[in-house]
Amino acid sequence: MKKDELQQYSGKEGKPIYISYKGKIYDVSKSKLWKDGVHMNIHRAGEDLTNDLSEAPHGAEILDKFEQVGILENESEYLYIDNKESLRDLYRKFHPHPTLVHFPIAALFLGALLQFLFLITKTSSFESAAFYSILFATVFQIPAVISGIFSWWVNYDSTLTSIFKNKLRYSAILLCMTFFVVIIRFLISDISFRDDILSLTYNIVIFFNVPVVFILGFYGGKITWH
Repeated sequence: MKKDELQQYSGKEGKPIYISYKGKIYDVSKSKLWKDGVHMNIHRAGEDLTNDLSEAPHGAEILDKFEQVGILENESEYLYIDNKESLRDLYRKFHPHPTLVHFPIAALFLGALLQFLFLITKTSSFESAAFYSILFATVFQIPAVISGIFSWWVNYDSTLTSIFKNKLRYSAILLCMTFFVVIIRFLISDISFRDDILSLTYNIVIFFNVPVVFILGFYGGKITWH
């Protein structure tokens, strides 16, 4: 099958969904992740995905689930040199972003819980522990975000889909909020004990970290399962 013939199998008008990988053509019509011939709002049916698949978080073994229906003629035209493959192998071996991101997540949840206990009991040790948990989370957010951007570049070629736009947006929001809490607490050590608008804002930001973390987790899950 030639490349222009492959493009006809786009999943439109009732046609099957074909893709090619390293010269082999696969029918992925049965995959729910290829609905309407589009995968993750990036990849489209009827195209050679040799380059794209190598940048995905999964390997080529996923294609074993699908029927091979042909061979792409002049397959050498579609092969390429992947300069990121060695970096990708290192990433898959050590998984820096999934490893690092769990530390700030846990610390932010713990910080919110401890601050809540402080507000109920007025026990100063809870307030101190909450601050140090959030400080820990703020410090660890930096390598977590850097490793996330590295993963985006290595595995997805920095493709700016709506998922990654939201990940970047909410990561920036979370960084701003945690830095706000840390700076305010450093400058005003008794901020939690005060009864004014700044203290109220301080506490709101601490608790608002939790839903933002959930949102980031949601979009992270969409990347994994798409």
